[in-house]
Amino acid sequence: MSAPTDMILARDLIERLESLARFSAGSPGVTRFTYTQPWCDAHRWLAREAEGLGLAATADWAGNLFFHDPKLSPGSSALLIGSHLDSVVGGGHYDGAYGTIAGLLVAALSRGAEGLPVVGFVTCEEEDSRFHGGMMGGRSLLGRVEASELDSVADREGVTWRQALASARDQGCAAPLGPAGTATPPLFAPALELELHIEQGPVLEVHRLGLGIVERIAGYRRWIARIEGEARHSGTTPMAQRRDALAAAGEMIVAAETAAREAGEPAVATAGHLEAEPGLFNVVPGACELWLEVRHDRPELLERLATEVAERCWQIAQRRRVRLSLQEGNAQTPTALSPGLAEVAVRLAQELEIPHRRMPSGAAHDTMIFAQAGIPALMVFVPSRAGISHSPDEFTAEEDLVTGVRFMAALTRQLAEHPPA
Repeated sequence: MSAPTDMILARDLIERLESLARFSAGSPGVTRFTYTQPWCDAHRWLAREAEGLGLAATADWAGNLFFHDPKLSPGSSALLIGSHLDSVVGGGHYDGAYGTIAGLLVAALSRGAEGLPVVGFVTCEEEDSRFHGGMMGGRSLLGRVEASELDSVADREGVTWRQALASARDQGCAAPLGPAGTATPPLFAPALELELHIEQGPVLEVHRLGLGIVERIAGYRRWIARIEGEARHSGTTPMAQRRDALAAAGEMIVAAETAAREAGEPAVATAGHLEAEPGLFNVVPGACELWLEVRHDRPELLERLATEVAERCWQIAQRRRVRLSLQEGNAQTPTALSPGLAEVAVRLAQELEIPHRRMPSGAAHDTMIFAQAGIPALMVFVPSRAGISHSPDEFTAEEDLVTGVRFMAALTRQLAEHPPA
């Protein structure tokens, strides 16, 4: 039943994680945006690593990369295991990269085994760092992208998804589009999907646990708030007569935070960006742009929190006599993962005597896209030191990293040999 997990050595994992981290636009940390030069260099390096392990490395039209037995035909049903290649600005060595290398190693270990074929995967995008397209990698891998998105989704410089993709394709990091310049069918048919990831939070470390079996992934609602007041001289405008856009934004930030605290865990609210105009010492800010986000792992409670935050923002705008527009950004629905796969994972962790717990994920991940598509899917977490992630200080101990990959190898082999009904 179990894979020979002792064949996965620490050096196989750690050296590859260190190598992958070198593909970055700068330091500190890792900055690797989708389709940029560091991304393409990392993509080609991963393909060479796969080929060195006896696997084929095949890219689809969007630059998602698959590690598979060279004998496996396109369109085949398979168990997919992997994560994403892109990063945030100044991110860590493990977010996405850990699950990517795990998928590579587990696919290599599973090559030629009996049962459901095992394919490692790397999605082209998950972080929303360059494009705000909403899990473009997972959706494109599953054929859930509208043709119009290739031209409507663009980065801050106005480069469209289609244009950026063409540049990556020229470097051999994506397959051709279809005859009409649109997406082609999925390369493989996922029967099951697994993703190994660092927790990005403190729970496992605090409770001295080796694994987290993820049952739900939180969804989110986002707004770009545009606040318009009146720009006037800061020295001559009395406080009672001000229509200060920045002060209104500050109150909205505190209101969102307060609403999340009142809702209780795991509700969270974040102000991720704030920009005032004209941005001078001696001028009352006349306009302001504010980005707000709320998250929860239960659909009805997410909707309640989002409604509460929006209503409080409108009340603040009215009281402060500023104009407010709330433009809704990308949203994700809270997603339940496979209870059946979670049960198998829990039993295996018990058999292997690995301390563990069931838990939700507050961060969005590729796995939620698979689950939303009706594919049995599961995430497994390993501890993060102090819960730090999206930072150069992101760190997970070598022992925990190796335990996670070996566990996933055993879980993959069990599921491949005995897929749940």
